[in-house]
Amino acid sequence: MIKKNKKIRARSGIAMVTVIMILLFMMIIVGLSLKLLMQGTGISGSSRRYLSVFEAAESGVDVGMINIENAAAAGTAPSTTPVNVGGKTVTLVIEHIFTGIVAGANIVFGGTGYEGVGTGISSGGTAVFYRIQSDAEGTVQEQSSIETAYRKIVGISAH
Repeated sequence: MIKKNKKIRARSGIAMVTVIMILLFMMIIVGLSLKLLMQGTGISGSSRRYLSVFEAAESGVDVGMINIENAAAAGTAPSTTPVNVGGKTVTLVIEHIFTGIVAGANIVFGGTGYEGVGTGISSGGTAVFYRIQSDAEGTVQEQSSIETAYRKIVGISAH
């Protein structure tokens, strides 16, 4: 009996060491999980902010198209005043690229008009091509830039 007691006493510290090692391993796993969770939250937040800035830049392109339409109606140059879209500053660059002639419907549709009864566009017009660049900046470091070409046709009426 005495020999068994010595063996039990010699092994009694092993259980505590094993429990401490398992707890240490579990704490490392929990710590790494929390770190990954925090990184994922940060990434999703910056992704949301970037998407918001991208949408503001898209809105800037729409504002640029409206500015071109209004300028054509007024006979002036398009406005490139910076705009505020959802708290984001959007800077517009509207640049005239070139002007070309557009054929009328009599040439394209054989003189019958697009409705087929002789009422349609009868003469050509002018196509004015613009480059619209919209740059948006967010509140932190988010930036987005969209560039597109826009065609404004002048001189064709569908009366």
